[in-house]
Amino acid sequence: MSARVYWLWLATRPSVGARVAAELLEHFGDPEAIYAAKRGALLMGCGLTAAQVDALSDKSLDGADRIMEECAKKDIHILTLSDSGYPERLRNIYDPPLVLYWRGRQPPWDSRPMISIVGTRHCTTYGILMAEQLGRSLTESGFLVVSGMAQGIDGAANRGALRMKNTPGTVAVLGCGVDVCYPISNSTLFGDLIFAGTLLSEYPPGSEPAGWHFPQRNRIISGLSVATVLIEAPERSGALITARLALEQGRDVYAVPGRLDDRESAGCNALIRDHEAELLTGPIQLVREYSGILRELPNEARIDRVFRSMTGKSAKAAEPPKKPKGDPWEQIVQGTQRAGRRKAEKPAEREKETAVLEDSEKTPEEILKTAHLMRGSALLQQEGKPDTRPEDGLSSEERKILEAVRAGAQTTDQLIASTDIPAPQLLSLVTMLELDGLLSNEGGTISAL
Repeated sequence: MSARVYWLWLATRPSVGARVAAELLEHFGDPEAIYAAKRGALLMGCGLTAAQVDALSDKSLDGADRIMEECAKKDIHILTLSDSGYPERLRNIYDPPLVLYWRGRQPPWDSRPMISIVGTRHCTTYGILMAEQLGRSLTESGFLVVSGMAQGIDGAANRGALRMKNTPGTVAVLGCGVDVCYPISNSTLFGDLIFAGTLLSEYPPGSEPAGWHFPQRNRIISGLSVATVLIEAPERSGALITARLALEQGRDVYAVPGRLDDRESAGCNALIRDHEAELLTGPIQLVREYSGILRELPNEARIDRVFRSMTGKSAKAAEPPKKPKGDPWEQIVQGTQRAGRRKAEKPAEREKETAVLEDSEKTPEEILKTAHLMRGSALLQQEGKPDTRPEDGLSSEERKILEAVRAGAQTTDQLIASTDIPAPQLLSLVTMLELDGLLSNEGGTISAL
């Protein structure tokens, strides 16, 4: 029997996420050994919960076989973590997906540097223009653009990259199966990506979109890339989670600045202010920064023509003037100008990686479950008061988590055991509580504030 079937079996175990799977692989060696392990051996290793042991004790391979059959029917390709063709940058993140499914054109995973472009779904015309022209210019320059095919900035970046003919196209990382178009409004883009780009997901064919899928997929977007660019991200945008993941993964982060009163750019401006992202002034800035890893140094005059055709302005004009040697400002900004590419001392536990999703990327069920978040404008920070949500506005699941933490639970596994909330949903709820200022999650240790 092919070893691939055991990878599919492990990747589809309920309650067993990438982090737990990584610990199991370290303990047992490979998926086939995990599959062969008896219940007693599972109970003795890796500190598994009862639900996880039950899932791993189910030895049926029917689901894995069905996935392989479905992929063969729909021309969907499978990559496992042990395959030589698995993207090397993604393999080296803290919790790489066990299995990747891709559809369309096979991209040059490792021979071309990838840059991800992310941002809000509720963007301005300016944001759409910037995402499209940056996606097109970077593709023209020899980069492979990665985004999420969502409405707004992500879809615009993918579309811009596809406008360049005779290139590897672009990669769209989905929060559903690669045979499922979501959002349906991007059906034309979905078809274009199958023909001239790549659809990528860690979820098997037929997987419908779920709210917790999208923050999970963000680690793939940032993990594939040498740098992540944010265009128009509000203060609580899921794109900010992608930026945080990029920093934890040791990647560079750039942000396109917005006006001081632009709510859509508040998150971008904050990243620049806090020296967590470098201010991006144009595509040539990225070309010059990564010229050492581009296979062929692009012609800056050609990039300028692409930029000018879409914006009416020169890309070179957008570049900041070079400072003369001895400029006193260099001493002031030294050590902070490239803060966005700091290596993480130690990647945080991935329980921190989920984000509050914007409604257009939620399924109706998630919208109903998190309806209290629609009150965001009423919860904006008031003078002298922290920006937190009143506890009486919490859902029953959030209240249960908060009570468990106050009772002494400090890790995700302990919270799962205390609350019986499935791991993916729990991770999203923990992040919501963290963003609301009710919980702290530092290095995987969860505490109440």
